[in-house]
Amino acid sequence: MLKTLDILIGATMVLLLFSMAVTVITQAVTSIGGRRGRHLKAGLAGLLQQLGIPTKDYALKIAETVLKHPMVADGKGKLGSVIHREEFTKLLLDFASDQGAKTLDEDSKRALTEVLASNGISDPGQTLKNIRAMALKIEASNPELGNHARDGLAVLHEAGSDFVARVNSWFDQTIDRVSQRFTHYTHWITLCAAVIVVVGVQLDIIAVVDRLSIDDQFRNGVVNKAISDFSTAKLSGDATEPTVDPHPYYNLLNQTGLITLPVNRGWVQQLNDPRKIPGMLMAILLISLGAPFWYNILKDLIGLRSTLAKKDDSQRAQRQATQAGSNGAESETTAAVAAPAWLHGERGDLAAVG
Repeated sequence: MLKTLDILIGATMVLLLFSMAVTVITQAVTSIGGRRGRHLKAGLAGLLQQLGIPTKDYALKIAETVLKHPMVADGKGKLGSVIHREEFTKLLLDFASDQGAKTLDEDSKRALTEVLASNGISDPGQTLKNIRAMALKIEASNPELGNHARDGLAVLHEAGSDFVARVNSWFDQTIDRVSQRFTHYTHWITLCAAVIVVVGVQLDIIAVVDRLSIDDQFRNGVVNKAISDFSTAKLSGDATEPTVDPHPYYNLLNQTGLITLPVNRGWVQQLNDPRKIPGMLMAILLISLGAPFWYNILKDLIGLRSTLAKKDDSQRAQRQATQAGSNGAESETTAAVAAPAWLHGERGDLAAVG
């Protein structure tokens, strides 16, 4: 039972190592390309068109200006990736009043002002001042409320209109769809990164499992190192994120021939081996599940192994104690049986005189 569990721990550890590499590549691609901000920009542009902005170009310009506002942007000139509903409403009023840190071009501003006026907000500047004043009153009277709650109440009290009603009605659904599209996009990036990593090192997960089941020394080395790394992460208080140093494992896998780096000789020849294809395809699918998934699986397997090891040790000690007791009783019985028949029964004192 423990051997099977050790094989699973070893295979899971290998999948975690390469899943970490895939996760790093995915995060780098999405971060460098600013894909989260671009998806949010497209979602807000669709919401603005739903609110009445006449053209997609105007909606995209307004959405981009919102996400590049100093209070929202992720960096200088970078699109923000997070925005709250009340922030969005106040920024639109700010742009229409032309008083903030960011301004719109004349055509986009005119389109936004017309939409606000047709939906019950004729003076965006004064409305924004009223919202700020109401937020201060709410903070003074109810200091226990959070900033998000205060802003929401202030907007509802001072900017109650069809415009705010439509923003509040559509904003959450829009953000949910943006999140769904971004997640779908990330899954494709993760799958492509998994293909690159697996093909790059020629990882055959079937060969890894075979080696773990046959080579006791290799299996024990991987399992003991995994348990040590997990225990260190747990003691440091970081038991939710994969913080394992992968380099010792990479070196071990390379030395045992389970992975082949592109710098190694014969990399192309080994890649042409058709026996690796099933294991590599399986590795791509498993690694694309992500590092957090395999980290949680490894954590559960190591916990189960610890429990089974303690139970096995207690059972072994119990068997040894029982065996020792039965051996003592058996020795006494054997001695009694081995005594000659004439020694049994009553015997006098042979040394007595007279």
